[in-house]
Amino acid sequence: MTLPRLLRTTSFRFALFYAFVFMASVGILGAIVYVTVRSALEEQTAQRIEAEVETLAQEYRSQGLEHLIASVSARLTARERDALEYTLVAADKGIVVGRKLALPPKDGWSTISPSKEAWTSDGESASYYLRTTTLEGGVRLGVANDLDWIDDVQEAILSTFAWALGATLILALASGLWLSARFLRGLDGMIRTAAAIVAGDLTSRVPVSTRNDDFDQLGRAFNSMLDRLGVLMDSLKQVSNDIAHDLRTPLSRLKQNLDETARGAATSDEMRAGILNATLQVDEILSTFSALLRIAQIEAGTRRAGFSPVDLSELTRLLTSDYAAVAEDRRQTISTTIEPSLWIEGDRDLLTQLIVNLVENAIRHTSDGSRILVGLAKCQDDVTLTVRDNGPGVPDAERERIFRRFYRLEQSRTTTGSGLGLSLVAAIAELHGASVTAQDNNPGLRIEIRFPLKAEA
Repeated sequence: MTLPRLLRTTSFRFALFYAFVFMASVGILGAIVYVTVRSALEEQTAQRIEAEVETLAQEYRSQGLEHLIASVSARLTARERDALEYTLVAADKGIVVGRKLALPPKDGWSTISPSKEAWTSDGESASYYLRTTTLEGGVRLGVANDLDWIDDVQEAILSTFAWALGATLILALASGLWLSARFLRGLDGMIRTAAAIVAGDLTSRVPVSTRNDDFDQLGRAFNSMLDRLGVLMDSLKQVSNDIAHDLRTPLSRLKQNLDETARGAATSDEMRAGILNATLQVDEILSTFSALLRIAQIEAGTRRAGFSPVDLSELTRLLTSDYAAVAEDRRQTISTTIEPSLWIEGDRDLLTQLIVNLVENAIRHTSDGSRILVGLAKCQDDVTLTVRDNGPGVPDAERERIFRRFYRLEQSRTTTGSGLGLSLVAAIAELHGASVTAQDNNPGLRIEIRFPLKAEA
């Protein structure tokens, strides 16, 4: 995992983008704090100087110049940290007491620099915020405070924000690289899995951790898709094998019939009979392919878009009534136990095919005189459709296999059919979100389908 690849990832670019946005925000905040703090400190300094000027002016008016000189001298003697500076000038313009601050000709506020003799002990010149006022008798009083401490505070603020910006940039780069590495690890897992799938390893899956983050959720979805593809591929292989084995017999019979007709038909009637027999065999093969195509369309889920409310009770009643006459021809009986007005969401044509296949399967694989019971009932949130018979039934080991394509029991191979009827039933049930099971009816077979109850009329 090289550095250039890490720097090209979207996550790293997002990290840098948000880092620069945050740094810009910090810079704007720093500028606001810088200006606000300086303004507040200057206001505080001005109030302090103004209060001192008022105090000294009041002492001068009440006690005279000598007292003012003594008071200023006392303040200069007892200097403390961040002490004020004083300049007192008599009417003859001489410095009476205080530092040699060049007082401006006009009274008021000003920012000045002291003379070289008044520089600080470290040889640096200080800037002063000065308030000048003229007292009675021409005495001028100046009270000032140096601004270096305000500059120091501002330098500290700027230094703090500069360090914060630097730390933000470093953390952004580090977190961006870390996120990029995690992103690429997850992406590399998916790329390796996709490459393995392309190479033919259909069992390869995306590694999923217990963190349940976005990549884990995507990996699970990707694995579910691969599982589904694996099932479809297995189904395709099974169908190919089934077609190769189970359609070989009817195609061989067709070829044999045509060969016999070509070689042995002496009259036109024998020729027509042979062709008619071949046509019937071709129709059977085409019917098998049609059923396979129908199953494929159902498994693709394309019919789900046309779902609508279906009265399954009425549909089951009509279809079982239609097959009652067919059962009577074989001296079989079809009885029903159907609850009225049981509605589900589904495709009416496919549900018709499902019921028809179940009833025909029961009629075809039971002997004369058998009884067939079709039931439909509501069970909690499900609608359960059952078709039971008292025929020979299906061995326990074979019940799950009867829903496979082309699967036929040994005793059923002499009867007509392609072995796709129950496969089509299973596909239609799955499309409708229903479960289908085959159970022992003691005697006979019981097929049960549970549909989710979606709507009521």
